[in-house]
Amino acid sequence: MESYSEKRRTKRVPFRLRVNCRKSGVFFSDFARDISRDGIAVETPAFIGKNMVVDMSFYLPDETEPLVVTGRVVWSTVKEPRTNHDNLGAVLGIQFEGLSAVQRNKIVNFINNSRSDA
Repeated sequence: MESYSEKRRTKRVPFRLRVNCRKSGVFFSDFARDISRDGIAVETPAFIGKNMVVDMSFYLPDETEPLVVTGRVVWSTVKEPRTNHDNLGAVLGIQFEGLSAVQRNKIVNFINNSRSDA
């Protein structure tokens, strides 16, 4: 697994919501750690290799319909356990691919509203 340097093109904001993922017909549900206009970091017990394509769906706060998006794993790192009972796993950096203008606007609006709440 690769380590990821903190050279982000866009600001990420904390985002702790469930993300449903599908890769090669395998379904799993994990939690997002943070989100930016370009991607999302997902904590998972599954180790998914760099460049793998993942289909995802998640609800932004105050939305009634999930965002259904595709992304590509651009980095992964071993997840640090928070407690002795925490499962080992990974954090995946997933870059969004092919977002519509509506999807991108919803994400950007969420990020902008999150920044103003801080």
